[in-house]
Amino acid sequence: MDQKTLLSTLHSATARGVQLIPPNILSCSIGSIGLKDPFVVRPDNTLQECLEVMQRYRVGSVLITDADSKLVGILTERDFLLKIYGKVKDLTAAKVGDYMTKDPVREKPEASLAFALSVMSHGGFRHVPIVDQDDVPIGMVSVKDVVDFFVKTMLDGIFDSVDTEL
Repeated sequence: MDQKTLLSTLHSATARGVQLIPPNILSCSIGSIGLKDPFVVRPDNTLQECLEVMQRYRVGSVLITDADSKLVGILTERDFLLKIYGKVKDLTAAKVGDYMTKDPVREKPEASLAFALSVMSHGGFRHVPIVDQDDVPIGMVSVKDVVDFFVKTMLDGIFDSVDTEL
Protein backbone atom coordinates (compact mmCIF):
# COMPACT_ATOMS: atom_id res chain seq x y z
CA MET A 1 0.00 0.00 0.00
CA ASP A 2 1.36 3.39 -0.92
CA GLN A 3 1.63 6.26 1.54
CA LYS A 4 -1.30 8.21 0.07
CA THR A 5 -3.66 5.24 0.40
CA LEU A 6 -2.44 4.56 3.93
CA LEU A 7 -3.05 8.17 5.01
CA SER A 8 -6.50 8.14 3.40
CA THR A 9 -7.36 4.91 5.25
CA LEU A 10 -6.14 6.39 8.57
CA HIS A 11 -8.21 9.55 8.09
CA SER A 12 -11.27 7.50 7.16
CA ALA A 13 -10.87 5.23 10.18
CA THR A 14 -10.54 8.12 12.62
CA ALA A 15 -13.54 9.88 11.05
CA ARG A 16 -15.61 6.72 11.65
CA GLY A 17 -14.46 6.55 15.27
CA VAL A 18 -12.34 3.43 14.91
CA GLN A 19 -10.27 3.01 18.05
CA LEU A 20 -6.72 3.24 16.73
CA ILE A 21 -4.90 1.90 19.76
CA PRO A 22 -6.54 -0.94 21.70
CA PRO A 23 -6.91 -0.06 25.40
CA ASN A 24 -5.09 -3.20 26.56
CA ILE A 25 -2.01 -2.75 24.38
CA LEU A 26 0.19 -1.49 27.23
CA SER A 27 -0.53 -4.61 29.25
CA CYS A 28 0.96 -6.85 26.55
CA SER A 29 4.16 -8.54 27.63
CA ILE A 30 7.53 -7.57 26.25
CA GLY A 31 7.95 -11.13 25.04
CA SER A 32 4.76 -10.96 22.98
CA ILE A 33 6.09 -8.32 20.60
CA GLY A 34 8.81 -10.54 19.18
CA LEU A 35 12.18 -10.07 20.84
CA LYS A 36 15.26 -9.39 18.78
CA ASP A 37 18.23 -11.60 19.50
CA PRO A 38 20.81 -9.65 21.46
CA PHE A 39 24.31 -9.05 20.18
CA VAL A 40 26.77 -10.04 22.88
CA VAL A 41 30.44 -9.38 23.54
CA ARG A 42 32.70 -10.03 26.53
CA PRO A 43 34.26 -7.40 28.80
CA ASP A 44 37.73 -8.24 27.45
CA ASN A 45 36.72 -7.58 23.83
CA THR A 46 38.15 -4.35 22.46
CA LEU A 47 36.06 -1.29 21.74
CA GLN A 48 37.00 -1.73 18.08
CA GLU A 49 35.53 -5.25 18.03
CA CYS A 50 32.38 -4.00 19.74
CA LEU A 51 32.01 -1.11 17.30
CA GLU A 52 32.45 -3.48 14.36
CA VAL A 53 29.58 -5.67 15.67
CA MET A 54 27.35 -2.62 16.06
CA GLN A 55 28.18 -1.37 12.56
CA ARG A 56 27.94 -4.76 10.86
CA TYR A 57 24.51 -5.54 12.33
CA ARG A 58 23.30 -1.93 12.45
CA VAL A 59 22.37 -2.07 16.14
CA GLY A 60 22.49 0.69 18.71
CA SER A 61 23.68 -1.44 21.59
CA VAL A 62 25.42 -4.64 22.56
CA LEU A 63 25.16 -6.62 25.76
CA ILE A 64 28.20 -7.68 27.73
CA THR A 65 28.20 -11.09 29.40
CA ASP A 66 30.58 -12.92 31.69
CA ALA A 67 32.04 -16.41 31.19
CA ASP A 68 28.74 -17.92 32.43
CA SER A 69 26.79 -15.90 29.82
CA LYS A 70 25.19 -13.76 32.54
CA LEU A 71 24.53 -10.10 31.81
CA VAL A 72 27.13 -7.77 33.32
CA GLY A 73 26.85 -4.66 31.14
CA ILE A 74 25.65 -2.82 28.08
CA LEU A 75 27.46 -0.56 25.64
CA THR A 76 25.45 1.76 23.41
CA GLU A 77 26.03 4.16 20.56
CA ARG A 78 25.44 6.93 23.08
CA ASP A 79 28.31 5.55 25.19
CA PHE A 80 30.56 5.73 22.13
CA LEU A 81 29.60 9.37 21.60
CA LEU A 82 29.75 10.57 25.20
CA LYS A 83 32.36 8.36 26.90
CA ILE A 84 34.68 7.26 24.12
CA TYR A 85 34.73 9.58 21.09
CA GLY A 86 37.64 12.02 21.32
CA LYS A 87 38.80 10.52 24.62
CA VAL A 88 40.05 7.07 23.68
CA LYS A 89 42.93 7.18 21.23
CA ASP A 90 43.26 3.46 20.45
CA LEU A 91 40.02 1.50 20.13
CA THR A 92 42.01 -1.66 19.43
CA ALA A 93 43.61 -1.53 22.89
CA ALA A 94 40.75 -0.25 25.07
CA LYS A 95 38.53 -2.92 26.63
CA VAL A 96 34.73 -2.92 26.62
CA GLY A 97 34.64 -3.67 30.35
CA ASP A 98 36.25 -0.31 31.11
CA TYR A 99 33.54 1.69 29.31
CA MET A 100 30.34 -0.34 29.55
CA THR A 101 27.44 0.58 31.79
CA LYS A 102 27.72 -2.02 34.51
CA ASP A 103 24.73 -3.94 35.87
CA PRO A 104 22.14 -2.38 33.52
CA VAL A 105 18.43 -2.38 34.21
CA ARG A 106 17.00 -5.56 32.77
CA GLU A 107 13.58 -7.13 32.50
CA LYS A 108 11.99 -10.52 32.12
CA PRO A 109 9.90 -11.24 29.00
CA GLU A 110 6.74 -11.31 31.15
CA ALA A 111 7.05 -7.61 32.06
CA SER A 112 4.43 -5.35 30.47
CA LEU A 113 5.14 -2.87 27.71
CA ALA A 114 3.89 -0.12 30.02
CA PHE A 115 6.50 -1.07 32.60
CA ALA A 116 9.28 -1.29 30.00
CA LEU A 117 8.41 2.14 28.59
CA SER A 118 8.29 3.60 32.10
CA VAL A 119 11.71 2.15 32.92
CA MET A 120 13.20 3.57 29.70
CA SER A 121 11.57 6.97 30.19
CA HIS A 122 12.61 7.38 33.81
CA GLY A 123 16.07 5.95 33.19
CA GLY A 124 16.71 8.04 30.09
CA PHE A 125 17.69 5.13 27.89
CA ARG A 126 16.34 3.50 24.73
CA HIS A 127 17.24 -0.18 25.19
CA VAL A 128 16.35 -2.73 27.85
CA PRO A 129 18.00 -6.14 27.93
CA ILE A 130 15.59 -9.05 28.39
CA VAL A 131 16.95 -11.92 30.47
CA ASP A 132 15.80 -15.38 31.49
CA GLN A 133 15.52 -16.67 35.07
CA ASP A 134 19.31 -17.23 35.14
CA ASP A 135 20.08 -13.63 34.09
CA VAL A 136 21.20 -14.79 30.63
CA PRO A 137 20.23 -12.34 27.85
CA ILE A 138 17.51 -13.69 25.56
CA GLY A 139 16.57 -10.48 23.81
CA MET A 140 16.65 -6.74 23.62
CA VAL A 141 13.74 -4.33 23.41
CA SER A 142 14.05 -0.76 22.25
CA VAL A 143 11.68 2.19 22.21
CA LYS A 144 11.55 1.74 18.42
CA ASP A 145 10.46 -1.89 18.85
CA VAL A 146 7.55 -0.81 21.05
CA VAL A 147 6.52 2.00 18.69
CA ASP A 148 6.69 -0.40 15.72
CA PHE A 149 4.46 -2.85 17.64
CA PHE A 150 1.95 -0.08 18.40
CA VAL A 151 1.84 1.01 14.75
CA LYS A 152 1.44 -2.58 13.49
CA THR A 153 -1.34 -3.24 16.00
CA MET A 154 -3.04 0.02 15.07
CA LEU A 155 -2.85 -0.69 11.34
CA ASP A 156 -4.08 -4.28 11.82
CA GLY A 157 -7.11 -2.90 13.70
CA ILE A 158 -7.85 -0.33 11.01
CA PHE A 159 -7.60 -2.84 8.19
CA ASP A 160 -9.75 -5.33 10.12
CA SER A 161 -12.42 -2.62 10.50
CA VAL A 162 -12.22 -1.79 6.80
CA ASP A 163 -12.52 -5.48 5.86
CA THR A 164 -15.54 -5.87 8.19
CA GLU A 165 -17.32 -2.96 6.54
CA LEU A 166 -16.76 -4.36 3.05
